[in-house]
Order: sequence, then C-alpha cells, then structure tokens
Amino acid sequence: MSSPTTSSAKTTVLGLLAGLVVLALLVVFAVLLPRATDGAGAEESLGLPDTLPGGYTAADLEKAFTEQYDADQAKTVADRESAAREHADEVLGDVYEYAVETRVYASEDLSTAVSVQAFRAPGGAFAPERISEDGAAASGVATQELVREGDAVCIVQRAAADPAAGAPQGDTPSYVSCQRSEDDLTVQAAAGAMSAEDLVAIVDAAWDAVV
Repeated sequence: MSSPTTSSAKTTVLGLLAGLVVLALLVVFAVLLPRATDGAGAEESLGLPDTLPGGYTAADLEKAFTEQYDADQAKTVADRESAAREHADEVLGDVYEYAVETRVYASEDLSTAVSVQAFRAPGGAFAPERISEDGAAASGVATQELVREGDAVCIVQRAAADPAAGAPQGDTPSYVSCQRSEDDLTVQAAAGAMSAEDLVAIVDAAWDAVV
C-alpha cells in the first residue's frame, strides 16, 4: 500500500504534468502561429530526445518515475502521459499539415515538469497578452515580460508581490515559455518556477536533437 507521502507526490506530479499539457496547447493555438506548408513531411518523426539537460526525463517513459515510485506506479503514470502525448500529437497533426511533436519532461525529484513542442515550420507571432510597464512589480501586481535569451525569445511571468506581508516579487518566474525558430524548424518549451536561461538550455538541446 502506498504511503500518504507517496500518494501525495503522485497526485502532485500528475497535476503538474496535466497542467503543463493544457498550458502548452494553449500556447500552441493562441500564441504560436506558424505558416502552413503543402503538407509534405506531415508524417515525419522529429525525434524529441528521451532526456534533456538538468536531469529531465520524458514523462512517457517509466524510468522518469522509478526513483520515486514503485514499478506499478511508474508504469501507470508513464502510460497516462504516453496516452496524453499521443492524443496531443494526433490533434496537432490533424490541424497542421506539417510534422509536429510534443513531449513533457519530469525532473529527477518530480518537482518540475517541462513541456516541449517541435514544429517543422517557421515560427509565428510570440508575445504575452500584455507587456508590463517598468515599475509594475513595485505596485504588487503580476508582471509579464518579453525577453531575448540566446537564440530564443521568452515570455517571462512573475507572480504578484505582497507588500503588506513584506514579500517582494521573486526573481524566479512563476511561468516561462521560450521559442526558438529558424527556417523551417520551431522548438518551444514551457515550465513553471524556472529561469529563462535554464529553459533556453533545454530548448537548445531539443533543437540540436531534432536538427
């Protein structure tokens, strides 16, 4: 029988993975708007890797969970994520006429998940719904920024500060999404509680694997 701690951890990581899949798809449809092609290569496998820098392992693989869960639990979570990945790829494949792949990666301690998408198409518009003005953080509101980091462009969101409680806005973003695009390839990733620099390192590694 699973301990309360194990059950809680399982619930947490499942929620984390599911939440990132939803967020990633919202970004795909609302922000990432690559131009359609003639359909050639729609069945191409882009080959997102099994592992990415920082100790991230694809959540559709049992080995992503064997350190934290027993074998049955690891298989259950991996099978669920594999089905979610298959469904996402099927939907995107029906909508777009070029190769698309999605994959979610979990950190070794299962505290963080990163959603990665690869498109065999040029990138499109990539910007937050609203870009915060200078000094907005001091007024205690959540902020959104658009920044360039290496070869990628990132949307960086930070939670609101709480001046009354003496809690300033933290340096670590509450959510960040980065996109790298060149010629006919676009790679994008999204994660919570991660710096843009660290996320771009993941984007770059996925990019190198796909290229």
